Amino acid sequence: MPPRFSRITRRSLAAIAAAILAGEAGAQPPSPPAGQPVCQRRGRLHRIWHHTAHTLQDDFIGYPDTFNEPPLGAYVNRQFAVQVAKADTHRFTVYRSDFLPGTELFSPVGASRFNLMYARLAGWPGPIVVEWTPDHPELAQQRRKAILTTLAAAGHPIAEDRVVVGPSRYPGAMGTEATNDYNNLMLRMQAASGAFPPTPSFSAQMGLR
Repeated sequence: MPPRFSRITRRSLAAIAAAILAGEAGAQPPSPPAGQPVCQRRGRLHRIWHHTAHTLQDDFIGYPDTFNEPPLGAYVNRQFAVQVAKADTHRFTVYRSDFLPGTELFSPVGASRFNLMYARLAGWPGPIVVEWTPDHPELAQQRRKAILTTLAAAGHPIAEDRVVVGPSRYPGAMGTEATNDYNNLMLRMQAASGAFPPTPSFSAQMGLR
């Protein structure tokens, strides 16, 4: 064999061998990550079970590492937040019953509600509604100005457009329905004194009550 042909042959064989080795190395499956078991699928039933188990976990069961579990009480707190948000419109409404009749002065109940409203005003972005008085429109405006003045005197002035005059969202009962509700309430209060005496008493049937 001539020297030149021998050198070409050796180079060709070396290139072919390198290509074969590279193909074998590329055809090898990647090594499994550390800590994960290698599934030895022996037999047809084992392969079917392996495929079914992984399909169920991928499509239905999921992987525990990817679960986004909320903290304890998250759903309860969300429900309470909705209830508080619905009650805020009532809490920041000043009703006619919160003032002394015909004046812009707070009644005892109105003063208590105003103090609660003042304490929570920093977290309320909405308006303060003063219930209107259609029969005396000037009175509602006087009450609106009184609220602005009281807030400013207490060290918490707010923009004038945040205190508005409007109807109540909770008008209550009217007419015959209101009269019946009032009478039922009075009857229950009168009956309660007999059913539940102010001093504890003992009976064989009810025990101490």
